[in-house]
Amino acid sequence: MRYVDRFKLVKPTGWNQRAQAATQAVANGEDPNDYGQVWRDLKDGLAGLLHDKCWYCESPVDRSDNAVDHFRPKNRVSDAANLHMGYRWLAFDDSNFRYACTYCNSRRKDIEGGTAGGKADRFPLLDEARRVYTSGSVALEQPLLLDPSEMSDWRLLGCHQENGQPCVAGTDAIARQRAEASIEILHLHYEPTCKKRHAIAVQLMSDVDEGKRLFELVTHDPSRVPDFKAAAARLHRAIERDSPYSGDMHFLLRGQRSDAHPWIQELLEA
Repeated sequence: MRYVDRFKLVKPTGWNQRAQAATQAVANGEDPNDYGQVWRDLKDGLAGLLHDKCWYCESPVDRSDNAVDHFRPKNRVSDAANLHMGYRWLAFDDSNFRYACTYCNSRRKDIEGGTAGGKADRFPLLDEARRVYTSGSVALEQPLLLDPSEMSDWRLLGCHQENGQPCVAGTDAIARQRAEASIEILHLHYEPTCKKRHAIAVQLMSDVDEGKRLFELVTHDPSRVPDFKAAAARLHRAIERDSPYSGDMHFLLRGQRSDAHPWIQELLEA
């Protein structure tokens, strides 16, 4: 996961007016899904904000296979303590849109990997008593799910270098609770995704080892400076926002920092 600045979203001409009309129609009792083209018209723009990657797992997937997810479900909310017919008043509010792959967005089982997940109608809160049921501000709700539109949430997730399985990166109890719930509900432990993540992690760790070796060599042999720079450049590309699973690679690289290799911190800050 990486932070996505949704305020950079460019909307088609006239979109706001169509969204307002659809919102009013739903307030009058119509089904939000009858106006689905309104949010689908933002799909390409949302995709472009994170280089055509799913905002939750960072998997690059063809746009036709991805969807506009309503962070707060527009229909039923299965985690609500009482009957909740959805945050219908936010169905056409672009602040509630996230770009998601089908594995994170739709409920499914991974028989081979023994996992299940997919957000679907899930939206748990840290404190259910703060749940909003009717049209109004949701500012006091505290989502349990990590949100790529929140600046610091992406740093609460990482992955294991041994197998690409997602892991908790936060240290306090609430951060851990949120990360663990997000891994399960967003199906971040989907086995095919873990395999792809692992392959990139293996390459990253190989480049880290090579970078460390060359960094030590250049103190005695300046002719190896170009080789060191090439290894460092590969690592920098792996953690750039347009690379697959860059948040996970950023996490792994953070774990390699040391006083003996200050260049790693410099890469993370670049």
